[in-house]
Amino acid sequence: MFKRPNHELRRRAGGTQLRIFAFALSGATACGSNGSSPDAVAGTGGQDAVGTGGGTGTGGQLTSGSSGGQGPTGGNGAGGNAAATGSGGQDNTGGVVSADTVTRSASSYSFEHFPIETNDDDVWNGLDVPAQQPTTTTFDTVILENGYLKVTLLPDYGGRILSIVHKETERELLYQNPVGTPYLMGDDIFYYNYLVILGGIFPSFPEPEHGKYWNQPYQLEVIAESAQAITVRMSRRDDIDLAAGVPERYDVGRTDILVELDVTLRAGRSDLELQTRLTNSRSSAVDGFEFWTVTTLAPGSTPGDTKIPLETSIWADMDQVHCLEESWAWFGDAETRVSGEVFQWKNLAHFENWVDQGTCFANPSYQAHWSGLFNHQNKTAVLRVSEDQQTPGLKLWTFGRDSVGVDVDDGEQWLRPTIEMWHGVTPEFWERGAMAAGEVRTWRDHYFASLGLEGVTAASEYGAAYLTVTSAGADVQLNATATLTVPGQAVRAVLRLNGTVVSEQDLTVGGAEPNQVSVTVPSAEVPAGAVLEAEFLQGERSLLRAQLNLD
Repeated sequence: MFKRPNHELRRRAGGTQLRIFAFALSGATACGSNGSSPDAVAGTGGQDAVGTGGGTGTGGQLTSGSSGGQGPTGGNGAGGNAAATGSGGQDNTGGVVSADTVTRSASSYSFEHFPIETNDDDVWNGLDVPAQQPTTTTFDTVILENGYLKVTLLPDYGGRILSIVHKETERELLYQNPVGTPYLMGDDIFYYNYLVILGGIFPSFPEPEHGKYWNQPYQLEVIAESAQAITVRMSRRDDIDLAAGVPERYDVGRTDILVELDVTLRAGRSDLELQTRLTNSRSSAVDGFEFWTVTTLAPGSTPGDTKIPLETSIWADMDQVHCLEESWAWFGDAETRVSGEVFQWKNLAHFENWVDQGTCFANPSYQAHWSGLFNHQNKTAVLRVSEDQQTPGLKLWTFGRDSVGVDVDDGEQWLRPTIEMWHGVTPEFWERGAMAAGEVRTWRDHYFASLGLEGVTAASEYGAAYLTVTSAGADVQLNATATLTVPGQAVRAVLRLNGTVVSEQDLTVGGAEPNQVSVTVPSAEVPAGAVLEAEFLQGERSLLRAQLNLD
């Protein structure tokens, strides 16, 4: 049975009681419609939470469409202001204060889907073929918006960041399923013995394979709110006991681990911060659990029509992967084998080489602090940067290259044109972690669009840089191309060769185009083994530094 959240976001079903959804953006949203949105309505009990009717618990006015930007559903917003009702977030750009502002508003999201048949514990009890007549379920959502990003949160269904739209390019970074269909019903693969793809960024815990809470409500709370930063928390405690009918391998049971997802959008920034906090609320240890952040990606998509093209690359800084060849034999011909089911990571970095669906894990673990997905057609990527080494697991799942032509209106066809990149506290599924009594783990991820970069040499929360060297007769051109998450702000770009400055210039960060710096030097001044370095600074603060060894 679908369990109601403690907050007041509402679910509305189109004629049938259902427990699952597939989304298309609602045509009428509080954010992105022409003209001003209505004033916010005060919440109840003094609690700073989004209520029904688009309210804030602080009772201040809240208008949508900051900076007059265009939302994913069309119309121009009014460029309104949010009341400074909380402590807000601190400016993270070396003291630069932005004229941009952040707003919070209420909206809704409608999901077209084929019917779901489950018992009171949400375990599948229907037929193994979905009914052929879809229906629609609508959720209330929360929108955070500044002049550069429009972010949609869906706490009621798995605690999701549902959408991240890069406003200056009008491109979506995440995938939303246009029509949801249940699949693999009764095959003992997923916790509730079925799954429906919805999309976005969400947790899988305390089990793998989407876990126990992908279809459950999260509590919503506004932690801090000002014109300069808004932080919204989606939280959920693992308080559901092991249900009858769950496949036997899901044996963790109830852990009482509290998951808190703090989503922060700052003024003057084109990145979204997600802080994840896991707390063992027990006075005894949790001997086994898993936690994965699932990112369902489609960078460069048109909002409301999300999909990846065949010309898509997986950006992951690793040498080899463990691919589940026993389940998908085609992996044996896709890459050079290292040993067993471990393969080199080369061909599979390109989506066109995934001849079928399948799963691979970074092997033996993932050590880089960035990863992403790149759309070659419009040179847009979505990057995840995590400075904290709390997630050594990287799982890759694609539905195979044939998914780009799938008929989503066919209820028996569940392939979808997206790639999932999972980030876990353990290296692979079924490798259980543990938490000591009262233990707390926290890490921060930043998500942003990379524009015009053909690759990544280095990344930080402030952006990504790609360094290249090209020959020009007797000279060599040293190049640095960067996407920075402080659009419209002044930075200093410095190029160094073996530690010596060869170029230094001031630039204003572009929001829709990459920032490019280059210098030409005589080839004789570039010995073999030289190191090219690019650094981007605000004042004395280094935002991003990249190095390339020149062989």
